[in-house]
Amino acid sequence: MAQKALEKDNHFNRKIYLLIFALVFLLYGNSIKNEYGLDDNYVTVTTPEKPNNPRIEKGIAGIPKLFTTHYIESASQSFEYRPLVLVTFAIEYQFFGSNPHVSHFISVLLYAITCMLLFTILSKLLKEYNLVFPLLIVFLFIIHPIHTEVVDNIKCRDELLSFLFGISSLYFFIKSIETNKWVFILIALAFLVMGLLCKRTAMLFMALIPLTIYFFTSIKLKRIVILGLVLFITFFIYDSIKSRLIHSLLVQRDFVFFENPLYYEHGFMKRIPLAFYTMGYYLKLLIFPYPLSCYYGYNTIPMQGWSSPWFILSAILYFSMAMYAFIKLPKKRVLSFAMLVFLGGIFPVSNTISPVAGIIGERFIYFASFGFCIAAAYLILKLCKVDIKAGSKFKIQGLKFSFKLTLTGILILFSSLTIARNTKWKDKLTLYRNDVKCFENSYFLHYFITQNIHPLLTDMPMGYKRDALISEMQTHYKQAAELLRVGLEEYKTDYFTMTTLGTIYNNQLNDVDAALPYFKKSLNINPKYDVTRFNLILCYEKKNQPDSAIILYEKMIAANTTYPPVYFNLHELYINKHEYLKAINCDEKAIKQCPTEYKAKAYINLGNAYMLNKDTLNGIIQFEKAVELEPQNTNMRTQIVTFLKSAGYTERADKLNKK
Repeated sequence: MAQKALEKDNHFNRKIYLLIFALVFLLYGNSIKNEYGLDDNYVTVTTPEKPNNPRIEKGIAGIPKLFTTHYIESASQSFEYRPLVLVTFAIEYQFFGSNPHVSHFISVLLYAITCMLLFTILSKLLKEYNLVFPLLIVFLFIIHPIHTEVVDNIKCRDELLSFLFGISSLYFFIKSIETNKWVFILIALAFLVMGLLCKRTAMLFMALIPLTIYFFTSIKLKRIVILGLVLFITFFIYDSIKSRLIHSLLVQRDFVFFENPLYYEHGFMKRIPLAFYTMGYYLKLLIFPYPLSCYYGYNTIPMQGWSSPWFILSAILYFSMAMYAFIKLPKKRVLSFAMLVFLGGIFPVSNTISPVAGIIGERFIYFASFGFCIAAAYLILKLCKVDIKAGSKFKIQGLKFSFKLTLTGILILFSSLTIARNTKWKDKLTLYRNDVKCFENSYFLHYFITQNIHPLLTDMPMGYKRDALISEMQTHYKQAAELLRVGLEEYKTDYFTMTTLGTIYNNQLNDVDAALPYFKKSLNINPKYDVTRFNLILCYEKKNQPDSAIILYEKMIAANTTYPPVYFNLHELYINKHEYLKAINCDEKAIKQCPTEYKAKAYINLGNAYMLNKDTLNGIIQFEKAVELEPQNTNMRTQIVTFLKSAGYTERADKLNKK
């Protein structure tokens, strides 16, 4: 009889796992056809014709290097350490190349696995309750629209993996308690380290694991303290090894006021009102997740003072939650556990400890949403007076009408929002155009729209559609410029934003006179910022003063600048003046000074300069070097091969093709 009952339970659980898997793909299946999205270019190859991520395009062969570099590596920025995420992208690229649909499928699959594992863990932890309780928690977790960013944005694989490995660690700690086998503790610690290698948010599990064991097992407090110590030692060892691997790397990141004004608002006390407003806003998004945005930032989330009613309301609410959670802690109430998980997940991203880029981010509360779903499920069941004792049978027919009605309403609302939100992540331009409708004060959204319209104009013929896009682009540039101008009246030391605003005025709105004061102010604050100096020189080019521009560019090169556009613009000015030897000298310096991803272009420029100087053989050698540097850049290869054949160098052309 016992065997039959066990088989029946296993059969029922298999049905639940199948239901969870199917529901995830039903809700997120339409995201698989999406293209690359926000910041995906930083972590994987998003342009197959010209690979944009040298580390990832090496595939499996490049994996060792990923453990000794930062997560984000570009000419202007270098920060964070999440090598295991990059490893997954490298392996994916090895077998599937640059394919966003494969990446999106993997995201949905990881989310499905996460939800199934959550059900497994919750079934163990909540064995004193009816199965409807853990099932409802997972159901709410699956359908919640706040998770669309984590699933739909390929870059957010770090969140998916760190959480998945974190709950895997929790599962094996529970397993070690059930079986009293130390081998499961070693497996659990391995998963925790894997989570840390994906994102530092896995540190939250160092608190969640002991907390969970305290609430749901009869383990003595002394053993839990020892477990906490083991977790801390594991983290210390991990952090020591990580520091050795990247100790010589320079962390490089510019912070600007439109990402978060707290970067320029010094003093802990100034953070508190915005921190509580942030937490209140997160709670609002969890209760009613609309509207959502891929980026918030300055002015979409306003700065708050101590007298703000929203700050006061949020502070009262959160202090009440914290008091309840700690008062009920000795009684091990599940609602207390849920609140502690929620508070523990939300506090680090509340702008209290340090400012958060964007002020708010839906992906930041992926962990906290787990605690929210536990609390929400518990309250729904209590309010609908559903019997969730262990002895009560799980039968859909036996559930109260009020519960069925509530559940149906949540399902329809949240599922509709989730499926609809997936379509907004179709591609970058679709996403930004949609989000800016509800968040007009977001500089980023306006600017992102312009940057994604630019490529569309390259091959578009003259006509109504092109004119409409240019008009749309100019409108958003003007709105972006105005938002920055107003912000700079308050944050007067943000030289980076001054340069950005000057660049918009000069390059996009063709207003040199408006641009110049911002470049000059920026250089007064930071004279060593080459981007500003370069853009200031561009103003002289636009004023048709090429000789002045050449002199200033030459000074920058004499100072060994590593900013590539300086070399490329000076090359063009030399070519226009037929000073080919100077152009050759400039290009040779560019090859020495510029970051790796710009060297191919420098070789092309050098080849062209040699050609114009009637040195065909040296020109061809430079073109070949460019192809060697970017062997997968098919457009460049095709153009050079075509040129070689037309010039009569058929053997060299064939050799490049074979390579």
